[in-house]
Amino acid sequence: MRLGRLGGVVAALALLVLPAAPVAAQGQYPPGIDADTITTAGPGTATIAAGGAHSCARTSLGELYCWGDDSSGQLGDGGAAHPFGRPVLALHDVVQVDAGQAHTCAIDVRGTARCWGDGTAGQLGDGARTDRDTPVAVTGLAGRNLVGVTTGARHTCAVDDEGGAWCWGDGAHGQLGVPGRRGSAAPVRVGGMGGPVVDIAAGRDSTCAVTAGGAVFCWGSDAYGQLGVGRPGDRDEPVAVPVRGQFREVTVGGRQACALAVTGRAYCWGAGKARPVPVDLAAPLGEVTAGGKHTCGLERGGRASCWDRSAARAVPVPVAAGGALRDLDAGEEHTCAFDVRGYASCWGAGAAGQLGAGSTAASAVPVPVAGLPRPPGAATGVRVRALDGGLRVDWRPPADLGSGPFGYYWVTTAGYESGCTLTVVTAAGCELTGLRNDREYDVSVVVRTGDGITVGEFVTATPAAAAPLPSGTPAPRRKAASVLPGAGAGLPVTGLSPVALFALGTLLIGGGLAAKLVRRP
Repeated sequence: MRLGRLGGVVAALALLVLPAAPVAAQGQYPPGIDADTITTAGPGTATIAAGGAHSCARTSLGELYCWGDDSSGQLGDGGAAHPFGRPVLALHDVVQVDAGQAHTCAIDVRGTARCWGDGTAGQLGDGARTDRDTPVAVTGLAGRNLVGVTTGARHTCAVDDEGGAWCWGDGAHGQLGVPGRRGSAAPVRVGGMGGPVVDIAAGRDSTCAVTAGGAVFCWGSDAYGQLGVGRPGDRDEPVAVPVRGQFREVTVGGRQACALAVTGRAYCWGAGKARPVPVDLAAPLGEVTAGGKHTCGLERGGRASCWDRSAARAVPVPVAAGGALRDLDAGEEHTCAFDVRGYASCWGAGAAGQLGAGSTAASAVPVPVAGLPRPPGAATGVRVRALDGGLRVDWRPPADLGSGPFGYYWVTTAGYESGCTLTVVTAAGCELTGLRNDREYDVSVVVRTGDGITVGEFVTATPAAAAPLPSGTPAPRRKAASVLPGAGAGLPVTGLSPVALFALGTLLIGGGLAAKLVRRP
């Protein structure tokens, strides 16, 4: 996940980081949910990664599935027999994943990196130079909390929660970012960027990063101008890319690199263009992702376009998706995406089964990935009503429960002071009790099914005792007002309360970059 994509993350993060609230005891969670479950749900719904000739997807429960080429063990299932071109389970408790040319790396809920697949250049980071068909822990980063990992052809890089950048694997072209270091089977620190790193991307033989100040740096191979500096020649330490603007995201492919400004404007270089040039798109982008030769952008409204500067399709052309997309990743010769309903699809080359359709056929349009678990939709229309010492919460059940059987609704305050669990799919309300009057609480409705978890947006509300009536006055018979999120009268509903916003800011900034989950598009 990228730092700029916080819309679906805020609710779950607030559940995790309220500094004034103790960590919930195991007994306070309903069956099937614990601290790790909420953590893995925190980055939002499922995310996807496309590599050389394989693909991977992380579900909202933190389960990682991979499919496609397994010649070096990059699917991570130990070489077990499985149907061709169909997803196989590789790892649990994953918060972020990236797929390289023939290896895969992931970050788990404890901030540890694990890699598997081709390790001949040391790109797995376990101190060896051999292939692994099951995940192995990256060594040499004890005490570091990693928040993102990115994979190239034969090297890997990561960012920790203090903004430190690390790389390992092949360094023949300087892609490790350390002068004179031509390779390392363990992480080495990348410096020289003048501040903490907030995004990093490894391409075929080059690497780029964005700093907290919004500057872009690149290093490694410049065979196609992919360093963007306008002067040919490989670099073994970071060099500033001369592109104007404040940037938040970077992506590197086989021959090209792009950076996304905070305004949603993308600039690309390489593939024969030695200097950054703006991408001609009318709408602001929420994501940009570079593959082997092609690049794709995802507009904030969910429409995707792709282009190839070195071929006939140098101008972005729309992707023929059936609906709005929300996550997009370009591989060597294929691209994969999740739509807003949680369905995964891929398009492009398919000879190794990397499209996930169980065949070797290529496709010029998105085809569904078969067999991936799909999370439930969110409860909608959440209303909160003040009670004396509590809150009444009402909602509409989600229209789409995803692929798994319904488990329950869990309604909880962000600090776990009160909660209720309902196991009937048509349930639409419950009361939270034992709360303090005149104190704000952030409340969310969590939907749990057999295949996923969705943490709804938070509603902030304040319990309050009814004002006492004058002596002898009969109590009026009236229904207490209910307020929809964002309404302007009655019970204050303002989104996240100041304490939750403070907690979120602490996690994102004061704690380093802990919610920044970097992946190479």
